[in-house]
Parts: sequence; structure tokens; C-alpha cells
Amino acid sequence: MRISGHDTARAAALELASRARGFDPQAVLSILTGGAEVGGAIAEALGVPAYGLDLSYPWSRLAARVPAPLRLGLWPLKELAYRIGGPRLAGGSIDRLPRLERAVLADDSASSGRTLRVAIEALERRGLPRGTLFVAVIRCGRGAEHLVDAHVTGHAVW
Repeated sequence: MRISGHDTARAAALELASRARGFDPQAVLSILTGGAEVGGAIAEALGVPAYGLDLSYPWSRLAARVPAPLRLGLWPLKELAYRIGGPRLAGGSIDRLPRLERAVLADDSASSGRTLRVAIEALERRGLPRGTLFVAVIRCGRGAEHLVDAHVTGHAVW
């Protein structure tokens, strides 16, 4: 029987949930859109609510509407735009969170750590210091290792 990438990613999310269990989080905060399924699977396994943080890079939503073959050709321009303009938190998504003492911050992957840094800084301003966050991603690059508490390398991403 062949396991799909989705099944493999779900297994990775469940492994992350088992690592976060001892942290006793009250909720899972996932970075939308890539981290939504990861965060949802972790939250379900831990029996806690899941909330989304709407972070995006400039032009990312516009680029997502471009047909896939064209997106591949535009990839170098997208990468340049990402380096020039960092990710931004969309207005309101963090304001809708309940007061929490401990939470898991989840995403599908973190290469440079830029998105995680923006999320962590926003959560700190909201009253959740870094020590109250358990940061979990499926794939972690060298640039983000210092920000991540648990990762599962080599698993497919959603």
C-alpha cells in the first residue's frame, strides 16, 4: 500500500503533537495558509482549539491566482519580492485570539524563519512571550532552527 504525501504529512503532524503534549498548550496557532492543516491535525491530536494567524508575503495572494505553469516561470521574481518585503500579519487575525498562557505555533515549513519571527513578535506584543510558545514545523531549514522547538525533517509538506 502506497502512502500519500497527505498521509505522510498527517503522520508528521501527529508526531509533532506528541512532542508538544508535555508543553500542555491551551491552543494551536497556525500560520495560514500552509500551516492550517498541520495546526489543525496537531490541535485535534491534543484536544485543543486551533486558530489561524493570517500572515502573507507581499503579492503572495495575487501570485496564487496565476496558473501553475506561469508561476514556475515567475518564481525568481517571487523570491526577489519575498527578500525585499517581509511577511505581514493581516489586520485582525491576532486580535480575535483568546487570552492564552501557552500555545503551539505551527507551520508546514520554515526555511529562513522570517514568517515565524513575525508571528512570534506579534504574539509577544499580544502577551504571549517566546517562552510560552512551542514552535513546531514539519520541515525546518538551517535559517529557522534557532526558532523551532520541534520539526520532522524529510516528510512531505501538505
